[in-house]
Amino acid sequence: MNGLPAPFPESSKRKEKMVMAQGKSKKPASKEPKTTKTAHTTKVAPAKDTGPRIAVPPRVGGAGSNPVDKVHGFLGVHPGLLVLFAMLAIYPLIGTDSWVYNVTTGLVLAISALGLLVVVGWGREISLAQAGLTGAACYISGFAAREFDGSVWDIPLVDLPRWMYTDLAFPLAMLWGIGFAVVVSVLVSLVAMRLSGVYVIVLTLSLQFLIENSLFTEAALTGGLSPLETPRPEILGASLNCAQPCNATLSADDRMYYFILAFLFVSMYFLHRFRHSRFGRSMIMVGVDPAAAAAVGVSPWKYKVAAFAIAGGFAGLGGALLAPLYGTPPGVLEFNSFNSLFYLSIPIMAGFESLTAVVAVALLFRLAPLLLAEIDIELNGYLLGGLGLAIGILLGPRGAGGFVSDIFDTRARAKRKAARAQGRKSSTGGGAAPKPPRPEAKVPVTAGSESK
Repeated sequence: MNGLPAPFPESSKRKEKMVMAQGKSKKPASKEPKTTKTAHTTKVAPAKDTGPRIAVPPRVGGAGSNPVDKVHGFLGVHPGLLVLFAMLAIYPLIGTDSWVYNVTTGLVLAISALGLLVVVGWGREISLAQAGLTGAACYISGFAAREFDGSVWDIPLVDLPRWMYTDLAFPLAMLWGIGFAVVVSVLVSLVAMRLSGVYVIVLTLSLQFLIENSLFTEAALTGGLSPLETPRPEILGASLNCAQPCNATLSADDRMYYFILAFLFVSMYFLHRFRHSRFGRSMIMVGVDPAAAAAVGVSPWKYKVAAFAIAGGFAGLGGALLAPLYGTPPGVLEFNSFNSLFYLSIPIMAGFESLTAVVAVALLFRLAPLLLAEIDIELNGYLLGGLGLAIGILLGPRGAGGFVSDIFDTRARAKRKAARAQGRKSSTGGGAAPKPPRPEAKVPVTAGSESK
């Protein structure tokens, strides 16, 4: 009719819609999560995860943590560190003067060992002159702090007036000792830039011998056979000395203990901030992999120089604090080459991660022979240092500090548990399927073997 096709009937339209609906239903189901509708809300069912899972250890102080870790997460400081500091703070109130003096010498040893941690643990260089630098700073600072008694130390190639290097206030005298140790360490580091391995060890050991046969032979510094006395410093007009009989609450040794303990806390805080700074992280990267550091634009030489300079500064600080602690210059045998090995064993055994571990090992090495002597057991300090070197090498870079931390750290235990579970899963075949072997590469056809 009128040349137009007749319209489809209504029934054919319904059939066409049914066919189209059946065609859509045959498409593969999407991977979107299923939804469950209820009267009030629409819940989304979680999608199935068939990929590999990574075991993430719990956060310190998070859900499921023990009370110690919760305190650690709340304060940001491990409770064990707070307990150690509290014990050090109250020890003079309960200990005898002789043992307070012994612990104070251990604190000074810890300050010098912290400097070795920087150059050995972070800079990955070896220094066998730390004891010599500490002794040189002790003698120079003591000489600068003493009153002029007619004995003049002739400084080679330098002609300074007497008031510039003798009869000085303790801060200025301390700067003389620290400055000497830093300058000598920087000069050695500039030479060590072109050396590596055993040659750096020989270079620093030669510096130790040079100090022993030059500075340690000056009677004006070491006292020789004549007794010399180094005065104890004053803080805001208050002397750290106490005239005998001392009726004050804190004795002279107690006052020196707290004075040196304050320097130790400041030193640890400085190194903690330095290690987490950009410069400190770059120094650690240079020590671990110099080639990778140079590839990303980090110049190794200035970080090596900085590591030696910081180590020398801490050696100078330790020596400058020993001068007023001892009062009279100690014997030169206390700073010989064997003691440099003894100093080196402290960060090696403690590990390169924990500052607290270095302090604890230094106190252990200083006090263990004295404690054993109370029960008639003689322990040579050099033997203890040798054992420390052997144990530290066997434990690796993390040392005893890392070993103890893994025992009491919840996160470390979780990592070990996850690693053991993953190992059992892979050994029983429950892990991911092995990758298929790569096909052999085809040898390209040469021009001479082409078919014509």
